[in-house]
Amino acid sequence: MSGLVGVWNLDGQPVAASLLARLSATLAHRGPDGEGHWIQGPVGLACQQFRVTPESAHETQPVADASGAAVIFDGRLDNRQDVLDRLDVSAGVSAQSGDAALVLAAYHQAGEHLPEWLLGDFAFVLFDPRKQQMLLARDAIGARPLYYARIHQAFCFASEIKAILAHPQAVPRPNEDQLGGLLVERIYDREQTCFRDIFSLPPAHLGILNARGFVKRQYWDFDPTARIRFRSSQEYTEAFRHLFEQAVLRRLRSRHPVAVSLSGGLDSSSIFCMALTLARHGRCSESSLLAVSHVTPGHAPSDEETFVQDIEQQYRTTVHRVVCGPSGVLNGIRQAVWHIEAPMLDGQWNNSQRLMHAIHERGARVVLTGHWGDQLLFSQAYLIDLLWRSRWRTIAKHLDEYPRWMGEANRPRYYERFRKDLVKYALFPRPVFLFLRGLWKAANRPVWYGDAIRNRPIRQQWQRAPFWDRRPTIHAQSLYEEIRIGYHILCLEWNNKVGAMHGVEMAFPFLDRDLAAFLIAIPGEAATPDGIPKGLLRRAMHDILPPSIEQRTWKADFTEVVNRGIASEFRQLIHEVEAGGAALARGYVRNAEVMSRLDIFQAGLARKANSCVASTLSDLLGLELWLQTFFGPHPAMPPTAEHAERSCAASPSG
Repeated sequence: MSGLVGVWNLDGQPVAASLLARLSATLAHRGPDGEGHWIQGPVGLACQQFRVTPESAHETQPVADASGAAVIFDGRLDNRQDVLDRLDVSAGVSAQSGDAALVLAAYHQAGEHLPEWLLGDFAFVLFDPRKQQMLLARDAIGARPLYYARIHQAFCFASEIKAILAHPQAVPRPNEDQLGGLLVERIYDREQTCFRDIFSLPPAHLGILNARGFVKRQYWDFDPTARIRFRSSQEYTEAFRHLFEQAVLRRLRSRHPVAVSLSGGLDSSSIFCMALTLARHGRCSESSLLAVSHVTPGHAPSDEETFVQDIEQQYRTTVHRVVCGPSGVLNGIRQAVWHIEAPMLDGQWNNSQRLMHAIHERGARVVLTGHWGDQLLFSQAYLIDLLWRSRWRTIAKHLDEYPRWMGEANRPRYYERFRKDLVKYALFPRPVFLFLRGLWKAANRPVWYGDAIRNRPIRQQWQRAPFWDRRPTIHAQSLYEEIRIGYHILCLEWNNKVGAMHGVEMAFPFLDRDLAAFLIAIPGEAATPDGIPKGLLRRAMHDILPPSIEQRTWKADFTEVVNRGIASEFRQLIHEVEAGGAALARGYVRNAEVMSRLDIFQAGLARKANSCVASTLSDLLGLELWLQTFFGPHPAMPPTAEHAERSCAASPSG
């Protein structure tokens, strides 16, 4: 979670130390362990350091070597020993060297193929003065953000967009195509941002900047032709167990306490129970492992307290509780928008903050969550693969089995999902499907958005989801889309920035590259054996999870909590949208349409069926505050001159 930032003046003008300090100051929240600067003529690199792994304890970045090359690195390498084994003896690094030093040493052997050597969650920027070339790279999944922009004769890059906007010649402008896609249809181009002319380096990509310009290339991807086929379900279970164990262990490598956000659900419980099991087998420290859980008063559909108690009883451990207070989004929301840098709000923001504060106060620097378990462990798209194989009975059996585990009330939802997958994958060629879906979406766009963004998404209909040239199984394609689609990557960046806001690093075992590749390569019915949702995970964790969780047949429902929270803030929220006027002034919102629907919105919040209205209102507020924060006359929380001067005086130059 370190903060990376830098600039290359392409006209050859030397980088001013005060400028680099100004850019770096915006990322001070990412660097509790110190700040380092490196300047060589027209190139400047800065790093706000957040030390997590044991090897980083005494690391100081930027790291430079005798060749004059320098690197700044944010992340965690999972294959350190593999990298060390490939390095020459003369590389000058050891098992005690920090990850940044390993990356710089590997560069001298791997050159532009450097990212292909690396496995883990990372982003880095490396400058080689001999070649007059800069490399920017991002990990295969996209756990760490990295942005860049050309500002007149300067090329700027940073872990967060606000650092680029701090350049004195930067002029922030909304990217209306992205705003329209995000707010109207949840479409998001993974290479752009909500700010025009500021770009996101896509996951698994390398950017190369030199005298010839800036080019990107993808250095790794999942293999669409990969097939893993075992003879028995037990073999699938054992292989998954090994990879899941490895995914959790990789994210426990920390010199500080590691927290697990534990809900009592199948995904987060599996992570915590696996971590405890690994600790009790001596593979990590149990004393530095803690679980923190929300407590929902009463017996709401979101109450999972009984499952948390079962874990405590089976493992004789203690889970720290954070009592949910009034839900909603308004507590510290302006600060949140400044950090998130996009018009996205968490419907449970007030309670999410309480949880993150509790984790930070207990000294944890890493938080493991079960996010993306739902998407990668249970996708119905494999039913289309069964359809191609004429396995109608199996399809019917699985559709009938899902509700036994996920609630009978959800039965219509599974049949509807099957019909949608038929249309998406079976009935029409992909271009035809995208065109028809674009027409349907266009006819059902929210009327409260103005034409300035409401008519934009049609331009992006061809960018909705990445697609392999060589057609894999439908199961593989559906998981690939979940991992590679732009909105998913935006959510990863959102999580990273929210973690940084609270002084912790977010980690997602279910997004481990090796585990994800395995899930993509196996048959879908192996991940959902006998039609049991997440059956592969349940079987793999049979001897680790409490039976009540392994056999759990319902999911927590936070719809009521979200709706109640938004309802309690309804008047204040509408006032913020109406009184601010930034969205209205730009033609992004039709105020009359919003005001005319107040009664409908309130009625929708009172119903418990879904949280669509709450999401709509959160989006409207998020858009208004985002515009005020980054495009108003007084941008929120700018770096202070005092901090910039202090940073400049304290930081060494290369």
